[in-house]
Amino acid sequence: MKKLIQKIILISSLFISTISAQVELFNCVTGSNPEDYNGQLGGYALPSEGTIRVFIVFLQFPDDTYDTTNAYWIKGQAPANMNYWVNETWSGNPIQGSLTHYFNNMSFNKLKIIGKKVSVITPHTRQWYLDNNKERGDIHAEVIQQLDQTWDFAQFDLWDLDSVYQHTNQPDGIVEMIMMVWRNIGKDYPENLQDSIYQELNFQNSVASIGSEFTVDNGARTIKSGFWPGLNTPGGSGVTMTDHILQKNIHTPTHEFAHYIMGGNEYHVGYGFWGMLEAWGMKNKVANSFERYRLGWINTIGVDSTPSQTISNATLPDFATTGVSYRLNIDISSNQFFFIENHKNLSYWEQNTPSYNWANNMVFGNVENGIYVLRQDGFVGNNVQIVPADGRFSWIVNQRIENPWGPGLLPVFKNLGSDRVNGYHDLQYIPWVWNGVNQAAAPIHFTENAGQPVLDVRYPGDGKDAFREGHNVVFSPWSNPNSYKANRTSTPFGFKINSLSNGVYSMDIYVNTAINAPPSNPQDCSIAWSGNHPQISWLKNLESDMQSYKIWKYSNGSSIIAATINHNPNLSIQSWIDNDVTKPGKFDPRYEYRYKVKAVDNNNQESLYSNEVAITGYGSQWKINNEEREKIISEYSLNNNYPNPFNPSTLIRYSIKEAGLVSLRVYDVLGKEIAILVNELKPEGIYETEFNGINLPSGVYIYSLRINDFVSNKKMILMK
Repeated sequence: MKKLIQKIILISSLFISTISAQVELFNCVTGSNPEDYNGQLGGYALPSEGTIRVFIVFLQFPDDTYDTTNAYWIKGQAPANMNYWVNETWSGNPIQGSLTHYFNNMSFNKLKIIGKKVSVITPHTRQWYLDNNKERGDIHAEVIQQLDQTWDFAQFDLWDLDSVYQHTNQPDGIVEMIMMVWRNIGKDYPENLQDSIYQELNFQNSVASIGSEFTVDNGARTIKSGFWPGLNTPGGSGVTMTDHILQKNIHTPTHEFAHYIMGGNEYHVGYGFWGMLEAWGMKNKVANSFERYRLGWINTIGVDSTPSQTISNATLPDFATTGVSYRLNIDISSNQFFFIENHKNLSYWEQNTPSYNWANNMVFGNVENGIYVLRQDGFVGNNVQIVPADGRFSWIVNQRIENPWGPGLLPVFKNLGSDRVNGYHDLQYIPWVWNGVNQAAAPIHFTENAGQPVLDVRYPGDGKDAFREGHNVVFSPWSNPNSYKANRTSTPFGFKINSLSNGVYSMDIYVNTAINAPPSNPQDCSIAWSGNHPQISWLKNLESDMQSYKIWKYSNGSSIIAATINHNPNLSIQSWIDNDVTKPGKFDPRYEYRYKVKAVDNNNQESLYSNEVAITGYGSQWKINNEEREKIISEYSLNNNYPNPFNPSTLIRYSIKEAGLVSLRVYDVLGKEIAILVNELKPEGIYETEFNGINLPSGVYIYSLRINDFVSNKKMILMK
């Protein structure tokens, strides 16, 4: 696996994988030999249930000069947290943050990891190994065979591999699991030499192998060098972790060990969520429902694609601590499923820094509370992807920017709007084009805002990935995101969140009945001036039972339903113009008006709100009392006319706080009355009238407002 220091940097208190690790992905196992499966097979090369005793060897070179006084692992000493790595005997109350604790929690005490630890300084210097063309496997063999003089390796041989996924709890003469944990390989070399040092010593990655085959216990037991098992013979006996002084947690050990129970690189799961065998952009190390189900650690609640039904008020508690999840069976024959998980951040592994009293975090992203959808599109882990609740979009790249974490240029993605069917969500690798040439798909690190690139790393979590009340509660063939397969064809499934109580969600699950759900949120609400009035537009809903849309208008801290318009299935864009708001003149008061849209179906079920849009204009302000709309006019006023100077006409706006006889008249500078614009009783409100001086000479004129005891005069200039 990639060295953690090369993968992660701290930005805005979140760990962000670097570009090299994201593009090259993890390469923990050489070769590929995926095993097809249909159901729960248990552990692959090691059992997923029972007791496994591991041997953890902490190593350092005598000529290591990197950060020699680091309190975590002082040169010449064992790491300060060595005794926190694993329980020597199994306990239901293990050392917090240990491997025992982790696998207890993930497997619900089915897989019991215990072990022994030792700290070693290699017999020769690193330079000696370089000079004598010795590499990782040679060094490990030398160290372990030296330990063989005082250690009995029989205690690490508890299982016999009958075949992959089949294990018998008896020794087979092959050691199961040695974890070789290195303090530092080559970080004390000049940066331009480090790659060559790692390559010469064959320590390019942390990997799921020891690197050489040899015997211990006077030839009674074998340490296997690789990973892939044969017909009934294990292929590997351990894992290698490099540069642990830079990691200080069990992220890498759990990942590399998990290959032995899951499989090779093809079991790295998709991007931007969680798992033992996470790829890049992981949020935390909680084993996901695909992994737990496959290993036999949980039994998901299965829902088949037939018959048509609605499962009402299905309950879903916290997944990490209970293991309860739903598996919607899209197509069992081709291993296509939706997994539905509820995350409430109740698990130690979602909350804490499991670092044996040291402060390097294993929570790398934001898993906000709510319901998450994972989609499995084949039988291996890299077919499992998250379906984030904020939906799929069309993207374009108009510019690139220098990579701040490495060489080359990164694409700057611009969101062109929702695309439920053919779009890409923001936790995917997204295809893009540059100068007419298709480029390798890439994750989002920068987005375009007002034409400028903005750092916008999405995969640690943007707070919008979970379905939850108030954000997105409907998942259906018509929502965004929709419940489609990977090949962008529909499935019969959907759900609606009903309520949340004490951390447990109640939801309706639909099988060919999702049309009974409320409408999905209207998408891509936007606002722009249409002439002198704001026009609100949005994408039409795709449900077949749509009736109408309610446009909500917000101002002055209150809201009203400004309009209800019928759904028009023939228009891809629905819109409405607010004639009560106009484009403000130079001297007009300005108010902010905000709008949201709700969709309504034939059963009068309403969606959640669309995104909110806002505009600054001139119009009525109001307050809501006893569900009645009242204009808020705190005083009489006469505004400056606009435009001014004018030719030949101008607008005069005024407000009156109480009903009365309104007189608005125009005079020349000598006091002669030129025009009577208003002379009538009017209720309180804001008004606008036009004065046209087409038949008047250029000059200064006075307009005067009288209402009740209020009088105001202002000047205006007619300039021809």
